[in-house]
Order: sequence, then structure tokens, then C-alpha cells
Amino acid sequence: MLSLSLVLLLAQASPAAPANVAPPTPGPTQPDWDIRRDLPQLPARVKQLLPLLKQLTPKAWIANGASEIYFDQWVSVQKEVGYLEQSAQTLARQPDRLTLALETFFRLQAIETRMGNLVEAVRKYQNPAMADLLQSLTAEYLGVKVGLQQYIAEVAAQREAEWKVMESEAQRCRTQLTAPTPPAPRRTP
Repeated sequence: MLSLSLVLLLAQASPAAPANVAPPTPGPTQPDWDIRRDLPQLPARVKQLLPLLKQLTPKAWIANGASEIYFDQWVSVQKEVGYLEQSAQTLARQPDRLTLALETFFRLQAIETRMGNLVEAVRKYQNPAMADLLQSLTAEYLGVKVGLQQYIAEVAAQREAEWKVMESEAQRCRTQLTAPTPPAPRRTP
């Protein structure tokens, strides 16, 4: 696979670039500083869940008839908060990495899903007011999640556009390199 810089170098060295190929955009369409500003807030907001999660008593719920899966979800949410913090910090340092953005987004979704289940258990087996508080804290990071989702879509679209440019330029270069060369004009003595 040709790298983008090699393709662009070849395009500059060739006599004419095709008119129907747009140049790649210089960077993500959403400025990096927006992502870098929003991502540090995300782990901090989700970390607010940790003290409340520590107050939950899933073993007591199980004793009162709740499913044992709640204990596993409770442990999983706490771990997921730590993983989210790591992935968000790495993404803040390297915001153009689509894989990091996806990892952060999926971690957010995992927390959101598991918290939804835990909130219902807290409401039923422990304290409805605490369930409301957990639910409101979980909802606070929804705006960052939506922004991250839009950012992922923009980065993916940008990568697709870059890929089209690279593929078009590579095909043009292959065509030029494999085209038969016209015979050299004969010199007359």
C-alpha cells in the first residue's frame, strides 16, 4: 500500500493531476482543540460515579433475590471507568487516531449500558434517590458522547476521502508506468 505522502509526491512530480480528484483535507474537520478540551472532562465526570458505586451493595441485593449478574456488572462498571480514563487520555494526545476514538466511544457505551441495568437494581433493591443520582450523573456525559460520535464520523469520512485520493493517484501512476512508450523519433543522418 502506498503512503499518502508517496502518492502526493508522485502527483507533484507528474505532469498533470486529474481534475476530478480533490486534494485531501489537512486534518480532521472538527478542530483538535475541541476534542482535547472535551475529553479530559469525560473521565472526570464518569469518575464521579466511583464514590457512588462504592456505596452500592450488590451482595445485599442478591440476598434479597436479585440476580448475581448485578455483582458482575458492578465490578465491570468500576473497571470500565478506569479503562475509559486511559483511552480518553490517549485519545486527547492523539486525536487523529480513529481506533482510539472508537475505543473511547465503545467504553462510554459499555458504561452507559451497564449503568442502566445497575440503576434499575439500585432503584428496586437499595435506594430510589441514589438510582436517580446515578442516572443523572450518567446522563451528564451524553453530550461528550454525542460529540465524540460526530468526531468519529468526521474522521472516518476524512480517511475515506484520503483513501479515494490515494487510490486514484496510485491508479494514475500505474497507468502512466505501464503505458507503452511511443517510439523514439528516428534521426536522419
